[in-house]
Amino acid sequence: MSTHPPPIRDRAVILAAGLGRRLADGRPVPKPLREVAGVPLIVRIIRALEKGGAREIGVVVGHLGEDLTSGLSDYEHRAKLSFFPNEEYEKPNGTSMLKARDFVTGPTLLLMSDHLWSPRLLSSVASYPVAERESVLGVDYRIDDCFDLDDATKVQVRGDRITRIGKELDDYNALDTWLFLITPALIEALDTVNGPEGCSLSQGVAVLAAEGRMKAADVGDATWIDVDTPETQAEAERLIAALGEDLDGTQNMIEGRIDELSRARRKTLKR
Repeated sequence: MSTHPPPIRDRAVILAAGLGRRLADGRPVPKPLREVAGVPLIVRIIRALEKGGAREIGVVVGHLGEDLTSGLSDYEHRAKLSFFPNEEYEKPNGTSMLKARDFVTGPTLLLMSDHLWSPRLLSSVASYPVAERESVLGVDYRIDDCFDLDDATKVQVRGDRITRIGKELDDYNALDTWLFLITPALIEALDTVNGPEGCSLSQGVAVLAAEGRMKAADVGDATWIDVDTPETQAEAERLIAALGEDLDGTQNMIEGRIDELSRARRKTLKR
């Protein structure tokens, strides 16, 4: 079984077709364009992917899809954006992934349009060595630190493999960060569970997990958050204020050091 080397992944898919009802405030604005600290969610994600080396990004659009594509055109993007329409956007998220099946020709990052994460989390998943018939999910073992545990998708991990996944799991030891590195194997798995009601990503993951082909990438202490409600939106803004735009703390540390040096210089000049 051959394994791909872990280069910077230059291709990613963002699922952005859903209704986003819980973050709605009465305005007809696509959820991915909801602003967090003054910047739309999906723009933050695209910028982070570009910094991580992504050159091609596929966006699956559905609810208010024309508004979303129009909104994205107001921003400059280094990566090439491709859009995949999903008219079945009320079905689960696996259905959205299948709309971009032809985009997944090899190892491809898969992300949600309402999750923010630090570069270290992206690197943990993107650099994971994935075999041709496997896929990878970033998992977080810091269960007690989760902002909204009831809403989180739970994962059972044994060694480096995922054995079970689901929101209602009673026996679990990690949480799903919703950042994947997939191969066409996940598309095939989704095809096996797809039906008139559609399918979810968790169902596809479960198929691979049952066959020992779903790997778990430990994201360590990297920051991430699912921005799904007004409460989590406020928490995301708090994290950005505390850790900086990249959610990594690096920016604020640099700025703090610059301020410290500036103050020291002013004191020296006053002497």
